[in-house]
Amino acid sequence: MQENYLIVAIVAVIAIVLISLFIVVANLQKTVVVEVSHTPEQEEKERKIAIEALIDIAAKRTTTRNDLTNAILKAAKECPFPAKEKGVAPKVSKIYLNFVLLVASHRNADAKLIAFMDEELKKANPEYKREIDLYENEGIRRNGDPRGT
Repeated sequence: MQENYLIVAIVAVIAIVLISLFIVVANLQKTVVVEVSHTPEQEEKERKIAIEALIDIAAKRTTTRNDLTNAILKAAKECPFPAKEKGVAPKVSKIYLNFVLLVASHRNADAKLIAFMDEELKKANPEYKREIDLYENEGIRRNGDPRGT
């Protein structure tokens, strides 16, 4: 009698294992990995949209210092400046440099924040050090003049 219970128990365990394996295999077959390839043009367009969103943040007079700090970090990490062509910055780089100008001239930007931006953006874009300095200085100049001129 106990042999019958032992056989039934073994068959039950084997059935449970087989059903579990079937469920796992069925779920694996349903899982589809879609790999999206980005062309350089798509990546450039996505970066341009991202930098434009950051510019919108920097352009708002109501933007807080924390928002500016987050925008600087995002710009440094996710929006690298376009590569220079034969040592000359392409026209699209003006968008990125305008971000520097807007942050430096923002009413909630202090010397510490501007120094932070300077360090982060120059670290991420070493070939633009000179341009970053120029736009930063222009922003600081505008920030000192309440009329912005």
